[in-house]
Amino acid sequence: MRYSTTSGMILAAMTVGEALAGPTHAHKHRHLQKKDYDVDWSTLNWNDMGIDWSSAWAAGQHTSTTAAAPVVVPTTTSAAPVVVPAATTTTAPSPSATAASAAADAVGAVFNEVESLFDNLEGISNSLKAFGGSTTPSGVAGDNYVGNIGNPYGANIILDPPSGTPFTNTFHNPQSTSITVNVWQKVGPDLRPLSGSALAPTWTTLTFVLAPSGSRTVGFLDNTQVAWAESCSGTTAAGAFATAWGELNVDSGGSGYDVSAINDPGVYNMVITSAESSCTSSPVQGLNYWKTATEPVGGSDGSCYIATGTATLTTIMGGY
Repeated sequence: MRYSTTSGMILAAMTVGEALAGPTHAHKHRHLQKKDYDVDWSTLNWNDMGIDWSSAWAAGQHTSTTAAAPVVVPTTTSAAPVVVPAATTTTAPSPSATAASAAADAVGAVFNEVESLFDNLEGISNSLKAFGGSTTPSGVAGDNYVGNIGNPYGANIILDPPSGTPFTNTFHNPQSTSITVNVWQKVGPDLRPLSGSALAPTWTTLTFVLAPSGSRTVGFLDNTQVAWAESCSGTTAAGAFATAWGELNVDSGGSGYDVSAINDPGVYNMVITSAESSCTSSPVQGLNYWKTATEPVGGSDGSCYIATGTATLTTIMGGY
């Protein structure tokens, strides 16, 4: 049953638009991180790590141990004096030293996450801990529709959203290796209605690492149109990831989701389900997905629909 015509039209625009697009926006591609470094220091939110940096700095100004002088004991004979080593003591680490250790661990974790990202690509909203504002939609449903893209751009999509967020997608990685999930918006960072997919490999909204058997949840604000894929080196003529995509349009009046295999050279094992619907989208299972730009599979139109005002998705990123 098709609950939301708007959802279907926007999802179709995301898949068909990419299939027909040329490399129009190729000159817009650029990396967010500095070219000569592995880490973009400006994207690290130092004040949001919960660390007393003043204490950590002070701890670094002190030496950890002081060597005690040996004790010389004279003898009554002409034999050489006996040297008795000084007693050693163990001092418990000070609170400031503990803070310094915590600081090092926190910074190390940030660096490890960045270094683990595919091509070290950091998304615009990677450092966000809370949603920002919303933007006013414009245009009619279809290729040129512009929904909520976040104010500032990307603030409508965050990792590890707070409990009770009405629109979420929990990603699972059953593969034996870590992967990078890239989430982009239909409207790209250059604010063109269909540039998001073409810009995703070099300039995108959200990237995060999924460890083997790991799970992470992404939250969305109302009226957000997104897609995602496992980051890979293969790209289409338009510059988008040449693999299967998941696609989602969330709306308080009804949401839609699907797997698109339009740009997939193989059969990527992606499965999308939701708590609000019994509909599964999966090319491996042959259920409700887009096989080509003109060949939807499934009883509706290649997509799944949700009639309620929430969307609680689960996506398995199974690989090839």
